[in-house]
Amino acid sequence: MTKLFFIYGPPGVGKLTVSKELSKLNNGKIFHNHLSIDFVSSMFKRDHEKFGELIDKYRLDLLKEAVSVNVENIIMTSVYIKNLDDPFIKNIINILNEKNGEVCFVRLICNMEKLKDRVQDESRKSFGKLTDKKILEEFVSTSDVTSEIPFVKSLTIDNTTINPSDVAKMILDYYK
Repeated sequence: MTKLFFIYGPPGVGKLTVSKELSKLNNGKIFHNHLSIDFVSSMFKRDHEKFGELIDKYRLDLLKEAVSVNVENIIMTSVYIKNLDDPFIKNIINILNEKNGEVCFVRLICNMEKLKDRVQDESRKSFGKLTDKKILEEFVSTSDVTSEIPFVKSLTIDNTTINPSDVAKMILDYYK
């Protein structure tokens, strides 16, 4: 049976860092949000009319295949934008439900000052991630990226002062 740990939160909150620690503990396969973005970006600019649709298609196709061959622990990262991403989340739930899998939702939050510090980290550049604190502030103020997914139960962890390995342990303890 597949267990999908869906880790979401605003840019810079530490989704990938926590995922790496979680993977060490549960031997999970990390499905990093930016891999599909980079894949689609290799052919199309972000303003292409089907850019987001293509990203979702490839993410869901890969997830379907992983579930069909019973990959046990998948760790997926995402910036959840309230309302906009709801159909995508529902598709993920349906894919797992069809195979008796389980989705474990984890919402990471931290204060804005810490987010601004983290978003400037050098490690983000290699993935083409947002690295400008002014753009982060604008994005967070115009898109609801800090809300909990309204139709699922999520474990919410404020990791402002908690190290990533402890966050990973908290996730596993909660989702035994």
